[in-house]
Amino acid sequence: MPRKRDSGDGGLYAIRGGKLYRGVIDDGFHPDGRRRQRVVTSKTKEGARRKLDAIKKQIQQHGTALDTKTTLEQWATHWLETVGKPTLKPNTLLSYESVSRNWIVPTIGAKKVSFLKPSDVRIMTKAVADAGRTSATARKAYQVLSLMLESARVEGIAARNVCEDVSAPVQGESNRGALSTDAALSVLKVAAEHDDGTRWWVALLSGLRQGERIGARLDSLDLDSEQPTIGVEWALSEVPFEHGCGRTEDGIWRCGKTRAGSCSNRRLRIPDGFEYQQLNGRLCLIRPKSGKPRYVPLMPALAEALRRYLIKTADRPNPYGLIWRKANGEPYLWGEDEQTWRDLLFEAGIIAEDQRAPGSPVPTTHWARHTTATVLMELGVDAKIIGEIVGHQSEAVTRRYQHVSSAAAREAMDKLGSHFALRA
Repeated sequence: MPRKRDSGDGGLYAIRGGKLYRGVIDDGFHPDGRRRQRVVTSKTKEGARRKLDAIKKQIQQHGTALDTKTTLEQWATHWLETVGKPTLKPNTLLSYESVSRNWIVPTIGAKKVSFLKPSDVRIMTKAVADAGRTSATARKAYQVLSLMLESARVEGIAARNVCEDVSAPVQGESNRGALSTDAALSVLKVAAEHDDGTRWWVALLSGLRQGERIGARLDSLDLDSEQPTIGVEWALSEVPFEHGCGRTEDGIWRCGKTRAGSCSNRRLRIPDGFEYQQLNGRLCLIRPKSGKPRYVPLMPALAEALRRYLIKTADRPNPYGLIWRKANGEPYLWGEDEQTWRDLLFEAGIIAEDQRAPGSPVPTTHWARHTTATVLMELGVDAKIIGEIVGHQSEAVTRRYQHVSSAAAREAMDKLGSHFALRA
């Protein structure tokens, strides 16, 4: 009588009238709770037994059977489509796709996921460094790879996430600087002579990110309360399109176009539940980076300047309800905003004529935001209050362990106004 296989040894039986043998063994559970099973087949009973015992050995050694077929490139494509696309913000997904396309796939994409080693992770991060990219880029590539491999571990594609055995690249100090007090004051004075100079007063005195500023809506302004505020509730963003036509059996888009933007049934690529307002084409308002709105106190001089600006531009077309927009009512785009900033820096005597051209290594609009935080720190304002004002996410930056009262934020912004000797 044949020996009965013990629990954990799996089952072995004949199929197709004894012409084929099948072995089945349990291998943990799927994330949804269903039992995961591994199946092998062979023309002989002994062959099926050898295959089954090999899988059993893998389960004993690694906790799961190894997937010896799926390459990292295949898994990255699958992960971006099935995990990333339904859950990530559109621009976050774009950045992850870029990391996969530029760093993960070219360096180690051909390797089998289950056979990846810590040295492979180091090969990828070294490739980033060898290409002259920053440590921040290497760290981002490491983080994206780790997310992919952790999902592979959970799904039973790999026994472990090898990124856990490699230290993440240390991100160097940011090279983003801040304007000096004198330089910032010069920009404020020059901006005051422009029709939309308040756009730059808010940039330097409220710490808004570029997208938050050019996407700020009129209904986010409260200039009538005892303490005027600007609400950071939305940010301008370009959301990518995706095909809405579907693929043929050959994998070709039915519309016949390669670019999603050319598809007759194109649609915005957004995850379920993602909050947005479409303005025009890919231009959308999305929630700010932190995911939640914040309300920044406005010093009296800035509030008064905004009141005058709103009166002056009341007749300007405004189909999207924006605070700052072009003469035709359309929003300022990122490149246009950046160019105006360069022109202001030139007028203020901070950069030379030849530095006004796009791509020149001059202070970017993010310097304005950094200037807000830097000056507040120089004035002795607590880091958690600065974080509340400018919307930092990292506790390492802002040490936000408690809610900051509006009174504390107001006092901080009053200090900033006094520092620049601004009067209403």
